[in-house]
Amino acid sequence: MSPLRNGSLFANALLVAIGAAAGAGMTYLLMPHGGGSDTVSGPRGLERDVPSVSAPALGELAGGSSHSFHALIELMEFKDPEERSRALREAGADAARRDPASALTLAEQLRSDQDKLDFMRGIYGVWGGNDPRAALDHANSNFTAGLLRSETIGIAMNKWGSRDPRGAWLWAEQHLSGPLKDQALTDLVIGWTRQAPTVAAKWLEGTRYYSQPLFAAIGSTWAEQDPLGAANWAAGLNNADARRTTQTVIAQTWAERTPMEAAKHFEPLLTGDNGVNLATVLADIWGTSDPAAAAAWISQLSNSAARLEAAATLATVWSASDINAAVAWSRTLTDPQIRRQVIAQIGTTWGAIEPDSALNWLNTLPASDASGGVVGAYNSWAATDAVGLGEWIAANPPSAAMDTARLSLADVISDQDMAGAMDLAFGLSTLAGRDDAISRYYHHWRKVDEASAQDWLAQTLPSLPVSTQTRLRQEQDRPIVAR
Repeated sequence: MSPLRNGSLFANALLVAIGAAAGAGMTYLLMPHGGGSDTVSGPRGLERDVPSVSAPALGELAGGSSHSFHALIELMEFKDPEERSRALREAGADAARRDPASALTLAEQLRSDQDKLDFMRGIYGVWGGNDPRAALDHANSNFTAGLLRSETIGIAMNKWGSRDPRGAWLWAEQHLSGPLKDQALTDLVIGWTRQAPTVAAKWLEGTRYYSQPLFAAIGSTWAEQDPLGAANWAAGLNNADARRTTQTVIAQTWAERTPMEAAKHFEPLLTGDNGVNLATVLADIWGTSDPAAAAAWISQLSNSAARLEAAATLATVWSASDINAAVAWSRTLTDPQIRRQVIAQIGTTWGAIEPDSALNWLNTLPASDASGGVVGAYNSWAATDAVGLGEWIAANPPSAAMDTARLSLADVISDQDMAGAMDLAFGLSTLAGRDDAISRYYHHWRKVDEASAQDWLAQTLPSLPVSTQTRLRQEQDRPIVAR
């Protein structure tokens, strides 16, 4: 996001939109409210309510006494990471209610960066709600670049944006730049949307500034409260990119809660320009919670492209959680294209976990169905256990099946070990296959390290078959395009 200068279309539109307090709920938005919730409401999962945990009585935790320090030490006894994180956030919030300055001093006594971050999240959840400007000034001035700075600024911007988006935006304009500013503005919009989604959405449209992260932030946040309202808003967006982005995140958020409702709403849109993306997102989310229901929905889709991608996505998700059920589903598929795609995804996923079992299963299938899955299984095996695949290849004689394994492994190691990739290529079972692979890897070698590739060629070329020499000379004449 480029910096906004005073007087720019975007900045002026913001000031005009928020300054016009009359109408559309802006009076309420700009009025100060009561203390509100201390729950951290922001990005990267911070917007979830913080469950209460059984923590030590903190007493005068923010008072700086030895009792405060010992109470904090007791929190370190929580072994479960989530329980420890919740306890520290709750303790930070409790300390900030008493005195933010003392709470910050107490936070400095924490040795673990993660413990300090959790404690600070609690502090900023309260401080950012009570005095966001002071909280932001402190974070911006005292924390170095990194997660602690971005998280605390994000929490405070989120809190401020829910009550005074104009003030929060102007502060970001004056003090932040680059990715940190972009993220802070997204956090601001999230907080604003929680309070007045229609106002935030109307403002963003009016700016004609089509920032995809901001549209996504409004869409997903609004969908948490009112998915149908958010979807209806997204459908009316004139900018195609903004519409596609917003509809996709709304579909994801909606499907996380009621996937059947989300699928029913977006199904008529699967024939449009965003149909494949929507089908993929719905299959991914629904497949995690109820893959059988997702499979039934996919089977009746009319759009072939959306159906194919949704089936492939479901195959990956399902095979990661229940490989036997995914395999059983693949047997029920009557459409050859979908069946092959599903088998390919199952083979790829299974090959990363149990390559032997995956290949044994694939070998029971017709070659026309299994070929994509075999390649996927070898690719996954090569990526997760290159040494093991190499040993397995060495223990088996050359064959068409071994050729696929050799090429998968060679592709994986070619960036780091070109000599090893060439050795694998020379082991292919047919001369035509060897020539194709050797010339391809030699071209890649020249991209990676031209000098060593030329040394290898000078030493090796005279001993190679005539057809291989011809192919390599042709590769010498091809221009190398830099990466």
